[in-house]
Amino acid sequence: SGIVTLLCFLAAALVALAPLGYESGDFLGNIRSAFVSFKIGDVTISPSSALVGMLIFAAALAATQGLRRWLDARFLPLTRLDLGLRNSISATLGYAGFIFAAALALSHVGLGFEKLAIVAGALSVGIGFGLQSIVNNFVSGLILLWERAIRVGDWVVVGDEQGYVKRINVRSTEIETFDRATMIVPNSNLVAGVVKNWLRGDKVGRIKIAISPHVGVDPERMRDILLAAARAQESVLRIPAPQVMFLGMEANIFKFELWCYVEDVEQSARVRSDLHFDLYERLHDAGISIGPAASPPPPTIVNIPELDKLAAAAVASALAIEANLAGVKSEDERTERSDDAKEDAASLDDAQAK
Repeated sequence: SGIVTLLCFLAAALVALAPLGYESGDFLGNIRSAFVSFKIGDVTISPSSALVGMLIFAAALAATQGLRRWLDARFLPLTRLDLGLRNSISATLGYAGFIFAAALALSHVGLGFEKLAIVAGALSVGIGFGLQSIVNNFVSGLILLWERAIRVGDWVVVGDEQGYVKRINVRSTEIETFDRATMIVPNSNLVAGVVKNWLRGDKVGRIKIAISPHVGVDPERMRDILLAAARAQESVLRIPAPQVMFLGMEANIFKFELWCYVEDVEQSARVRSDLHFDLYERLHDAGISIGPAASPPPPTIVNIPELDKLAAAAVASALAIEANLAGVKSEDERTERSDDAKEDAASLDDAQAK
């Protein structure tokens, strides 16, 4: 059904072009020539030449990749070049081989350098619109390879992440974090942004440990303990020598910092951990505690609700009891006085009778 549809379409095209003087023989000849050769501007390209051009490109690219593998496996490891420079040489050879293979293939097809200038002009228009970021990352990758501010194997910090540079590609750079995750960073970010490189010049790194004992500690004794702990570590350099900084005094603590240097900054985490273990034992043996001294507990305040009402009720009850006692006492006095009066009256009657 597809062939029938195609034949019907060709027949309809012949019928439509017949009034314009276009003969069927010319139409079929043009279709045949399209499969034999076709023109792009002034350049005539045949399928056979295009196929040979692709074979030339593939062969030149394969030769370039083989040369890169030989350099990476056999030649460059025998030199005294560092890993970053070896990677730069290998990557540059790959880029140059790709360009050379493309130039050979295009020249065989018939696109010489004068024709490529026209193509480059068209590409410049595309770069001005949609390809600007891609070209920017590509050029930034070349800058990274030859300026070598960041090399393969370097320990870098980009933003809040850090890790080792594993590969510098055409568009981006691969960084393996300490969590074993791969971070893809565009090359333009590494060239235009701020990047901390721990291994740029050498591997020497500094370790800082903050200690805050209570105010009762002798500062001279504290300095001796910190220096002894630093000197006991084999990985700590003697030059520059470890230092202890007395940073200040606060309400309940002194603030110290131990500064020491290690030959390999990649071992700084392990050395820091060993120093913390050693310092804990030394401070514990010396009876020095970290942090402010223990203060007496604050007084306990007990709040009794409606205490005033209870006190007023107690006072009223006491007054009532006192009043009752006073009333009973006065009643007894009145009774005693009445009895005395009766006795006096009886004595007077007896005297008159006599």
